[in-house]
Amino acid sequence: MEIKEFLIKAIKIGIALVFFTPLVLGPFGLNMSEYPKMVFFRCIIETIFVFYIFLILLNPAHIPKRSLLLFSIIVFDAVLIIASIAGINFYRSFFGEMQRGEGIILHLHLLAFFIILIGLFKKREDWLWLFKTTVIISGLSSIAAILQQLKVWSFYNVEPIRLSGTFSNPDFFGSYVTLSIFLAIFLLISEKERNQKILWLFFIILNFYTLIFSQTRGAWLGFIFGVVSVYLLNYKNLNYKKRIYSLIIVLSISVFALFLPQMIQKFHLQDNYLSKRVLTIYNLEITGRSDIWGTSLGALKDRPYLGWGFDSFSFVYDKYLKKGYVAGTYFDRPHNKLIEILVYSGAIGAISYFFIFFVLFYLILKYAKKWDGYNGKQGMLFGSIIFAFFVSGFVQNIFGFDHIGIYISFFLVAGFVNNNFSDLPIVNLKEFDKPIRPNGYPEKVIFIGSLVVFMGFVMYQINIKPTTAAMYFPGNIRYEASNPAIALNGYKNGTEMNTVYDNDLVITFADRLVFLLENTYGRGIGDQATKDLLEIKPFLYESLAKKDMRPNNMYELLSRSDEWAYIVKKDPSYLDDMENDLNQAISFNPNIPVFYQLRGEMKILQDKNKDGETDINKSCKMDSVGCDKNEAELYKMIGIAYFKKGDLASAIKNFQNALDMNYNSKKNNLPYVISGGGQFTDSVAVMYYSYFKNFESCKKVYEKGMEVYPEYKNIFQQHLDVITADYEKNKQ
Repeated sequence: MEIKEFLIKAIKIGIALVFFTPLVLGPFGLNMSEYPKMVFFRCIIETIFVFYIFLILLNPAHIPKRSLLLFSIIVFDAVLIIASIAGINFYRSFFGEMQRGEGIILHLHLLAFFIILIGLFKKREDWLWLFKTTVIISGLSSIAAILQQLKVWSFYNVEPIRLSGTFSNPDFFGSYVTLSIFLAIFLLISEKERNQKILWLFFIILNFYTLIFSQTRGAWLGFIFGVVSVYLLNYKNLNYKKRIYSLIIVLSISVFALFLPQMIQKFHLQDNYLSKRVLTIYNLEITGRSDIWGTSLGALKDRPYLGWGFDSFSFVYDKYLKKGYVAGTYFDRPHNKLIEILVYSGAIGAISYFFIFFVLFYLILKYAKKWDGYNGKQGMLFGSIIFAFFVSGFVQNIFGFDHIGIYISFFLVAGFVNNNFSDLPIVNLKEFDKPIRPNGYPEKVIFIGSLVVFMGFVMYQINIKPTTAAMYFPGNIRYEASNPAIALNGYKNGTEMNTVYDNDLVITFADRLVFLLENTYGRGIGDQATKDLLEIKPFLYESLAKKDMRPNNMYELLSRSDEWAYIVKKDPSYLDDMENDLNQAISFNPNIPVFYQLRGEMKILQDKNKDGETDINKSCKMDSVGCDKNEAELYKMIGIAYFKKGDLASAIKNFQNALDMNYNSKKNNLPYVISGGGQFTDSVAVMYYSYFKNFESCKKVYEKGMEVYPEYKNIFQQHLDVITADYEKNKQ
C-alpha cells in the first residue's frame, strides 16, 4: 500500500469516528455528556489533521479549491477571534468553559473538519456514505432514548419525563434528531434499492418518534418550517392533482393545529406533560427566555459592534440581569443563537453569521436543478431537502443554541453543498492518481514529525490533562455522604494538576465545599473545608478582576466562605470581610436576591436580627419566581440564618411557621410551597428530637409530613420508628 493510500484510509477512518461523537458520554468531566463529546471530537480532529497535512504535502490536489462558502466560514471565525481579542477575557473566549467545552478552539477544530471534508470527499457516493453514517448514529441515540422511556437505562438523562438519548439534555437531542430526519429523507429518495429504502424509512419513523417525546418545542417548530420550505420550493413542479392533494393535506393539518388546544381540553389531556409542552407554543410561553433575551440586548448597548468576546455570556448575564436568577436557574447561553452571536461578536459577527446562511441558500437555489445530472424537478427536490435542513437548524436555534451534534451535522452538509452545488470544478479527479513527488520529501517528513510532536503536546494540554483532572469530581462525589473527607481530598487533587481549565475546576471545588458545609454531610470536616475555602479566596478575587465567567457566583462563594469562616472560627473579622464582599457584589449588580439573603444572614450573625430579617425579606420580594408571596419559604430562610448563628430557639420557631404554612398550601393545592419540602420536613423533625428532646413535636412533624408528602411516607416512617425506639429506650 502506497503511503498516500494509507493516509487517505486513515483520514476516512478518523472522519467515520467523528460521527460517533454524539454517542460519547460518561464520567469524564464536570458534566457527563457535552464535555466528553467535545474532547473526543477534538482528539480525533487533531489526529487526522496531521495525516491530512502530510497528504496535501504529498499531493496538493487534496487542498480545497477557493469557494465562497469556505471564505464565509473563515471570515466568521476571524470575526470571532477579533471580537474576543477586543473582548473582556480572551483566555476564556479561546478555551471556553469546561461545562460546554466550546470556545474559539472548538471553532478552529470545526474549520479543520470542514477543510478536510471538502478536500478529501469529492464523489457523490462518498457524501452519501457520510450521510448514512450520520443517520445510523442518530438512530442509535434514538434507541438509547427508547431505553430511557422503557426505564431500562438512563444514559445520564437529567429530565426523566423527556427523552434525551445520548445527550443528557432533551433540547440537544431533539435538535440533533430533527436534522438527522432530513438527512434520512434525502437518503430515502436517493436510494434505489428497496431494502435500503425500508431502512431509511425506519430511521425516519424512529427519529420522529423520539423527537416527539423529547418534547423539544424549538425542534418541533424547526421541523415544521423545514417541511414547509420543501413544499414551497417544489410547489411549482407539482402537477394539478398533486397541488390539490397537497393543499388539502396542508389545510387539514392547519385545521388540526388550530383546534388542537380545544381537543386537548375536551379529552382532558391538559394535565399530561406532553400536552402542556404543546400548549405553551400556543400561549407563546417561553419560560425565562424573554428575560434573558432582554438582558442580552441591553448589554449590546455598551458593545454594539464587536460584542463582549466569545463565551462571555455568563459574565453579561450576571452583570445586566434585572430580575435575579430566573426560576433559580443559571444561564450561560441566551438560548437564541442570533442573540448569542450578537453578545459574542456584535453586529459585525451577526452579519458574518447571516452571510454563511446566505451563501448556503444561494448555492442550493442556484444549482439544485442541475445537481449531479438530475433534471430540474428531481434536482430541486434533492436541493429543497438540503435547504430544509438549514432552515430547520436556523429556526430551532431561535429558541436554543448549537452543540457538538449540531455542529458536526451542519459542517457535514455545508461541505456537501460546497462540493456539489457549484458550476466550478472542485478538483480534477485525475490529479488524485499522480505519484508522490520525491523532491523535498525528507524536509516534508521532518516537518510532519515536528507537527506530530506539537499536536501531541496540544492534545495532552487541552484534552487529556484537563479530562484527567476533571474525572476526580464525578469519581469522588459518591463519597460526600459516606466519607466527605475522601471526597474533599479527591476534589483538591483535581485542582492541583495545572490545567487550562483550572478556573472551572477550582470554582467547582468551592461549590462542593459550600454544599458540604451547608448540609449535614460536612459536619466532621468543617475546619478543613473552611480552610480550603479561605485558600481559594485569592483565586476568586483574581477571577473577578479578569472578568471571568459567573461573577455573581464568585461573590456568593466569597461571602459564604467568610460566613463559614466566622461560624467555625468565631472571628468577627470574617464578618467584616463578608460585608465588604457583599457591598462589592451589590455594586456590581444590585438586582440579585441572594446577595440580600446573605447580607441578612450576616446581620443576624452580628446580632442585628431585625435588620437581617428585613434583608432576607427583601431578597424574597426581589425574587418573583422564588419566595415572593411565599412566606413559608421566607420563614425557612430566616430560620436557616438563626440556625447558623446557633440561636436554635429562633430557628425552630421560624421552621415551624414554615412547616405550618407549607402544610396549609399542600392541603389546599396552593402553589406556594417550600422548595425541597420533604427533606426540610425530615430535618425539622430530627432537629426537634436531637436538639430539644421534644419527641411529641418530632412525631407530629413526621405525621403531617406523611400526609402531604406521600412519596416520603416510607422514609418518614422508618426515621420515626428509629426515633421512637430511642425515645422509649431513654424513657426506661
